[in-house]
Amino acid sequence: MRRNLNRPPTLAGAALAGAALLFALPSAAANLIDNGSFETGLGGWAATSPVEWTADGAAGPGSGSALLRGNPGVVGALALQQCASVSPGVDYDLRATTLLPHSPEAEGGVSFRVVWHSWPRCEGATLGLSPALDFPHVSPAVWTRRSLERLRAPSGAASASVQVVPWASGPEHAFSAFVDDVELSASSRFVTLTVPTAASVDGARGERFRTTLVLTNPANYTRRVDVALRCRADQPCSTAAVSLSFAPGETRVFADALLELFGKRNGAGALEVTYEATPGPIVASARAATVHEERPGNGMAIPVLPSSAARTRATFAGLSDGRAGDGGTRVNAGAYNPSPAAVFVFFTVHAENGEALDTVIQMVGPGAWAQVDDLFGLAGAGPVRPGSHVSFTSEAPVFPFLISIDNRSGDPTFLEPRESFQP
Repeated sequence: MRRNLNRPPTLAGAALAGAALLFALPSAAANLIDNGSFETGLGGWAATSPVEWTADGAAGPGSGSALLRGNPGVVGALALQQCASVSPGVDYDLRATTLLPHSPEAEGGVSFRVVWHSWPRCEGATLGLSPALDFPHVSPAVWTRRSLERLRAPSGAASASVQVVPWASGPEHAFSAFVDDVELSASSRFVTLTVPTAASVDGARGERFRTTLVLTNPANYTRRVDVALRCRADQPCSTAAVSLSFAPGETRVFADALLELFGKRNGAGALEVTYEATPGPIVASARAATVHEERPGNGMAIPVLPSSAARTRATFAGLSDGRAGDGGTRVNAGAYNPSPAAVFVFFTVHAENGEALDTVIQMVGPGAWAQVDDLFGLAGAGPVRPGSHVSFTSEAPVFPFLISIDNRSGDPTFLEPRESFQP
């Protein structure tokens, strides 16, 4: 399979200098779970009989993990649990990593949950439980990390039980699951939300793309929100950051966010919205639309994502339904890399029958955004057809995106990344 190494093109425009600095984020909080990495066997955990220790873990051979076997039933039965001390009114993050090997005879997964207790050592009254952190089977089977963030301990809570519950159907011997790196830690004081792509730029066929950002402060007092623009590695815009003050209950609409916030008449990148989360959330939404006078489009919603939404693999389906006719559809692809190191990302174009036609490789610099225009053309894959799909992988977690554009109107559609490699 031929691989196409693409270098990012240059964008016109420069970042607005002299803007305020972002909040300095604190280091990661300590894990309240004892032996969450299972490096020392099952110590610290209360385990039922179908659980055993294995030397293979998410970090490689010898790093250790818990192996859940058997068929605990469709509803699920408790397999592992551990008690941790917590403080009432404090927010906590729950994270875990699992590997669910494929089985042709059984379907199942693993759920993690937090049960709050009024007394130490998980005794006394039960004060409620968190939503479930679910891990269904993904294909191909790989170590997958997920999280639930800002779980608030209820008033009167003194401890929390972290519980691991497998669920499966099929014969008892057919199901197994590996669990590793379980973490319960106090949430960061600050939260960063990411808009993976935003633009104020002229399109390839006379359109003009413009991104709108809407921010709401639902709290009863004034709050500060920092918004930063992350550009291409060859056009760094580290000074493109502004601090905004929001009155109680205030909503502000930035119809052309790059122009109004950063003075960029022509440019593109990712947006990061950072705020102190202790008083509660800042509500953010984004959308993009063409502003062509003769052919205005309906536009598209763009997700505003938590840090935990960064990923290393995805599938993008529904690229075209064929209604664009002779005008056709073009697909732009890209990613925002939040990490401090450069990352290679891979977009593989697949035909309707699933055959991999070509892979376009892009290097995304640290804290940088990158986009490939007309992915199918660059891959030499011909026109975008109904049933075509794109699979994505990267060396480290990033925020990937695909945008399908109707060439007749210039109207864009944001394509959500899916978990499985199957369309």
